[in-house]
Amino acid sequence: MEKDTTTLVAPAATITAESKAVAPKENGNNTENSTFRQQRWIYGLAGLLLLVTGLGIAWWQSPDFRVYVEDIPPTFYYFLVAGFIFAMIDGAIGMSYGITSTTFSLSMGIPPASASTAVHISEILSCGIAGWMHLRMGNVNKKLFKLLILPGIAGAVIGAYLLSSLEHYAQYTKPLVSLYTLILGIVILKRAIQAQRKKVVTNKIKRIGFLGFGGGFIDAIGGGGWGSIVLSSLIAGGRHPRFSLGTVKATRFFIAMLSSLTFVTVLSHVHWDAVLGLVLGSAIASPIAARVSNKISAKTIMVAVAVIVILVSMKSIYTFVGKII
Repeated sequence: MEKDTTTLVAPAATITAESKAVAPKENGNNTENSTFRQQRWIYGLAGLLLLVTGLGIAWWQSPDFRVYVEDIPPTFYYFLVAGFIFAMIDGAIGMSYGITSTTFSLSMGIPPASASTAVHISEILSCGIAGWMHLRMGNVNKKLFKLLILPGIAGAVIGAYLLSSLEHYAQYTKPLVSLYTLILGIVILKRAIQAQRKKVVTNKIKRIGFLGFGGGFIDAIGGGGWGSIVLSSLIAGGRHPRFSLGTVKATRFFIAMLSSLTFVTVLSHVHWDAVLGLVLGSAIASPIAARVSNKISAKTIMVAVAVIVILVSMKSIYTFVGKII
């Protein structure tokens, strides 16, 4: 238990630096970093063009599609804008997409299971591309990947199934998820404050399977946290930042895919307006975020994200407490 407590407070400078560049400065491999960013930009732009082309063809060739688009509820556009903003934030600091999206979804009245569904489905494509690129760059530790993947999937599927089964009790699960987002908001704020402090490395983590299961379970329950929990724990535990980042990104694709499949299978109703809004918004932001990530103060964004998450989570908890008193 002592190891788990210490590993969740990795300095923000470590996480943000590794999120912005595949190869850390200590390796001095600027060429590899530049290549990664160029490929990320190319694949993101290609995906965006393909998406726009497909939507354009559907608009002109299918009257039914035009009618459907015209009847889209306003919430779709809210989530479209939100997905864009959250993906831009994620591109700048390398984390918080899940927690910000979940917090926003809950504030919009989306039940916890549906909120987590929307977040995980929107992450499948981006995580798949990121994981594949990390694999090509040689940043995936195959041994660590094998230790994380199965426990992570098991935890994610179990968490998704439990949350989906409790969808009828959303009025009770929502404050619990809000409590989780509140805690993560505090953790993000703490990392931002500690950004300039000297890195303290604890003993190397050995219970990788347990970490993967816990990370996958909490990620499914709370709509995010795989990167924040697993990546920070690995780096704080003394593992190589670049290989930790690449491996966590690669496993994230499978976590998101299996969680989404479980949610869609178990839930009787999915808020597709939220899902599609986040998917399109994050897809549009992806190539742009790759360009602007180095031009924004990561510490400033972390503080802003943490404050917003904390305030919205506290509001949700306060509303629930007010109803039962």
